[in-house]
Amino acid sequence: MKTGTPKKLLSETAYQSILDALFSKQLPFGSRMSQKDLERITGTAVGPIRDALKVLEADGIVKVHPRSGIEVVTPSAELVRSTFQFRTIIERAAVKQFSQHARSQDILDLKNIHLEEINRLKGCDPSSDQTLLVDKIEDQFHTGIVNSLQNELIDISFRRLHLMVRVIKTTSFLSPSTVITSLEEHLKVLDACEKRDSDLAENLIGEHLMNALSRNLGLK
Repeated sequence: MKTGTPKKLLSETAYQSILDALFSKQLPFGSRMSQKDLERITGTAVGPIRDALKVLEADGIVKVHPRSGIEVVTPSAELVRSTFQFRTIIERAAVKQFSQHARSQDILDLKNIHLEEINRLKGCDPSSDQTLLVDKIEDQFHTGIVNSLQNELIDISFRRLHLMVRVIKTTSFLSPSTVITSLEEHLKVLDACEKRDSDLAENLIGEHLMNALSRNLGLK
């Protein structure tokens, strides 16, 4: 009998294909489309697309209107506010857990990754857009903290929030100086975690997310 990794479900492939089309701007956010449009753009059959749309609707990415098409979420100011409000609730609780139980070496490794990235950014063209290039380090920091809760329900919610952040970033421009400011805020949180000061870490991540909200709304 042959063994190996089972093939992805067709609906999972359709789900990823639709997301890829959205984030590559083949499908504009805020637009309306039909299932036929999705079949044509993704090259996927209608059955898996219907299944994928159920998940995308639960994720908040689309809204399916019977007989009048599929509406894609708009990266609005209200979406930004709602996303960061929910993130703050989760991450304030998570960083207290992280600060108390994360391994010292893991905290140090995260700090070193941030310092290396800050040094890279200092050598970049000041007018360059770093939005996509900092996704990995943002994910390592925030997801690492949330994972410390070891709560499957929160992990599911945070995955959806992460998708919303990606939607928001499709209209963002992050210069090297802006990213450096954000990463320095991360470092302050990590310093507090290294000292096992959970109250300070909680306050600092709250401040960081409030600042991030302002940056994404164009207020900073």
